Amino acid sequence: MRANISHYPPIPLLLCLAAIAVSSAHAQPKVPDHVVLKPTFMTGYDSFSGGTAFLCTVPEMDGILILTAHHLFGSACGLDREYTWQELPKTFVATTCLSMTDPTHYITSTKPLTIPGAHALDKSGYHNDLAGYRLLPAQSVPSLKLATARPAVGTTVFLHARQRGKQTLDMFKAIVRKSTDTEFEYVYDTRLNLAGTSGAPVLNTFGEVVAVNIGGSEEAGKQWGMGNPCTSIIRLLKSAK
Repeated sequence: MRANISHYPPIPLLLCLAAIAVSSAHAQPKVPDHVVLKPTFMTGYDSFSGGTAFLCTVPEMDGILILTAHHLFGSACGLDREYTWQELPKTFVATTCLSMTDPTHYITSTKPLTIPGAHALDKSGYHNDLAGYRLLPAQSVPSLKLATARPAVGTTVFLHARQRGKQTLDMFKAIVRKSTDTEFEYVYDTRLNLAGTSGAPVLNTFGEVVAVNIGGSEEAGKQWGMGNPCTSIIRLLKSAK
């Protein structure tokens, strides 16, 4: 008589595997150093600093980009008006960005992107709020990778940013509460100062960029953020020059 042989792992092993899965789901992503930046934008006769930027590769695009939020080029950073996507590359012709973790590391670009249809957040939404610069091909630096799919509602994401007045670059955990091509929002599990975090990357647990942070607010005692999702970023960059 053939003995019954179970093909299932013993219960203690199942519990162990479950614990590993839970731990991995909430582990902070590992990312390279010097990819989150403090940018200064230059016109040739003037300059301003504000917000955050980051180094990123994009599917089906060659090279490395510096990505940030379009609304920085306006009243959010003390400028006298909002600059259009046509004006931005002709006006802010260069950027120098210092590493958030070590200002002796920096990157410079004189190749602003022309992104048709990009503009600051307004009543129509924030899914077109994107600006960027292209690095020269000879510049080999570490970078993040843009994800190709949006995280679902309930997924854990991380804002990778430095709070104003702080010295450290941190990961701020949040849970996605909206996820469409035009609305991507996440609720933080702690209170933080969002000033200066516009343009920072929002990451999934694999360290891929799922959104460019645009801003946030407070609702029912909870702090939440909103970002331009990766699917919208890919759409915008497909026509960029």
